[in-house]
Amino acid sequence: MIRFFLLLFGVLIIFQNNVYAGPGRTGAQILNLGGGARARALGDAFSAMSGDVTTSLWNPSGLAVLQESKIQSGRKGAQASMFYTDYSGPFGEAGEGLYYTFVSGAMPIGEFGTVGATLQLQGQGTIAVTSDSPDILREESLGTNMALTFSYADSITQSLTGGINGKMIRMVLGRESGSSYAVDLGIQYRLPFIEIIPTTIGAVIQNVGPGISFIDENQADPLPRLFRLGTSTSLYQDRYNHLRIVSGITAYVDKLREDEIELEADLERLNAERSEKLTKSQLLSDRGVGFRAFEWRHLQKNIGLEYWLGNILALRTGYKSEPGISLPNWFDHVTYGIGVKWFMFNVDITYGPRFGPSQERLIEFTGLVLF
Repeated sequence: MIRFFLLLFGVLIIFQNNVYAGPGRTGAQILNLGGGARARALGDAFSAMSGDVTTSLWNPSGLAVLQESKIQSGRKGAQASMFYTDYSGPFGEAGEGLYYTFVSGAMPIGEFGTVGATLQLQGQGTIAVTSDSPDILREESLGTNMALTFSYADSITQSLTGGINGKMIRMVLGRESGSSYAVDLGIQYRLPFIEIIPTTIGAVIQNVGPGISFIDENQADPLPRLFRLGTSTSLYQDRYNHLRIVSGITAYVDKLREDEIELEADLERLNAERSEKLTKSQLLSDRGVGFRAFEWRHLQKNIGLEYWLGNILALRTGYKSEPGISLPNWFDHVTYGIGVKWFMFNVDITYGPRFGPSQERLIEFTGLVLF
């Protein structure tokens, strides 16, 4: 099993070494949306979480623990979930028809690991079609983006799990459409030497695949390739209480290289009116190209806290900071929500960070069923 993941990872790295990224733009933004009200409430610090079907969107290796849940609960260990977000609040009238939803399911298959599938849909709303006058002739739909993901996860050792996602992506813009495919590879490792405070480390590289284009393949936009690294630590647990802290960082590694000719042209243009000239190294650093994507200023930072009372009621809060996104005050980055578990049903509700023209918080819902 472990040799399979190492071989596949090596093939993907070799394949991607020949990829030249565009000037900071990526396509297929549906792959950036993640999802799940529980993850949102924890500030999207979810790459080291496990046992939840929605982990397939953050780190597929988290699905491997469903096999343990099956043994402990006596159920089949299968889960199904649905998530929905309506963007009409933050965007007002312009947000009519804007939504994001996904349905996902996963189940253990005996000693062969866990399989799952997730369908993501992103509604893009409508646009007014006019002629030479301001009169609106008709409303035209911008279409619905889609990503279909198949997941597989299994235990590699007693402490190490691995997972893989295969994705089919279809993007629509009015009457034009483009498609691509991608792979995610993830692992989670439970530290064996920390018995008092159990800790799991998760790492995943997501959206490795060819660029997506609507018209010309030579002008394809790269996929939003990400590297996530996170931790999940159980601070305290007894029969009726469980307190967990999670954290994570995300590096945007969609730009592995820059075209040398375009880079020289950009340097010449930027330095034309500068007294202190930019160097090539400084420009690459500013753009987060290659290993420079791991500079602290380019990283997304996430942290969250989750408290369970009697395995019935969950209280959650989180903080998410993204490069290039400036909100009026620090509290606008804070997320919070609750979860309720009753028999075989989970319902999670979250208030997300402020954004959009109206700077309103999103209210997001996830329903989960345990079989």
